[in-house]
Amino acid sequence: MTPIYLQRGALHSALGADLRAAGAALQHGQLPVPGSFLLHELQQPRPYLAVGDSGESREQRCDRLLGEALGDMPGGLDDCLLIITSTSLDINDLEQLTAAKGGFHTEHSTTLDLLADNLRQRWGFADAFTLNTACTSAANGLLYGARMLAAGLYERVLVLAFETPSAIAQQGFGALDLTSPSGAYRPFHPQRDGLILGEAYAATLLSREPGAAPLARLLGGFSACDTSNLTTTREDGSHIDWVMREALRNAGVSAEQIGLVKLHGTATGANDRAESNGVRLLFGDALPPLCVLKPWLGHTLGACGLSETLLLVNNLASLPGLDYAAEALLPLSAQPTSIAADSLLLANFFGFGGNNASLILQSCAGNEA
Repeated sequence: MTPIYLQRGALHSALGADLRAAGAALQHGQLPVPGSFLLHELQQPRPYLAVGDSGESREQRCDRLLGEALGDMPGGLDDCLLIITSTSLDINDLEQLTAAKGGFHTEHSTTLDLLADNLRQRWGFADAFTLNTACTSAANGLLYGARMLAAGLYERVLVLAFETPSAIAQQGFGALDLTSPSGAYRPFHPQRDGLILGEAYAATLLSREPGAAPLARLLGGFSACDTSNLTTTREDGSHIDWVMREALRNAGVSAEQIGLVKLHGTATGANDRAESNGVRLLFGDALPPLCVLKPWLGHTLGACGLSETLLLVNNLASLPGLDYAAEALLPLSAQPTSIAADSLLLANFFGFGGNNASLILQSCAGNEA
């Protein structure tokens, strides 16, 4: 694949209102304090990592992130494609309408492209579309954007990813017994008890040229659906192993060149087993350093492919250790990990429904947050 540059990044998450604040919290090992929602079926609380109350509407926050990602670039956006990735999309709008009107009515339905078209018109983007492939949504947004740039269809691509609090997501994951009752988010721990959902908004600007101070290079990647199961991927790790190998092939690099693997690490039973097996199939006993980021962000679902990528490439100097590392299914580190700024990074995003994606990245941001 033709390398594509991530020019700028913007992130608003439970770790902080911007990318720099989130990086500082991550490097100090400061876990965010979760709020909670009530799981109706069991009448039990479950943790949720929400962003701070800034008084912004979703549209205002999206506008702010678009502005941060675009920066002071001169000229219009008639050469720039907007890609919006999310699993929530317009679900929140429908939930609010249902509450306000005392029930759902057919006329409340909106197209999933409504927000994208509104932003396209107000900002002047050349075109816009939405992408929803569960937990791989934002990772696939980066890959699709990169392909369109390489094909010369656009000069720039703006990827906007968000995951907002949604009763459907909260109650749905809870009903599947995938949310953590304990509130301890421990990917790859033998006694892990599920994920913690998180709210996040992220944006990045992609281009073929590096610009003045790019964040990272996207060297390649691969995405595919495992159709062997309706909800998960093969626990033997074979499909995940194949996706990672294809990502490496697409980027023109080998497994031996990878300096760090950012694991998907949902802390759910089947997903962690599948990823553990896949990683061992690919690397054997010669595992590179490994890290997980969801304990600091929550599982931001359709936004995690960008929220975790931005956090990763900006904080290679000090990635936090885990206090349960000695018990983990994979050799995670108990101490902060420092990775050379020019290391090749393999970032995994393995989603609900068996959609699996891996990205090959190289930071351009140095070792500063």
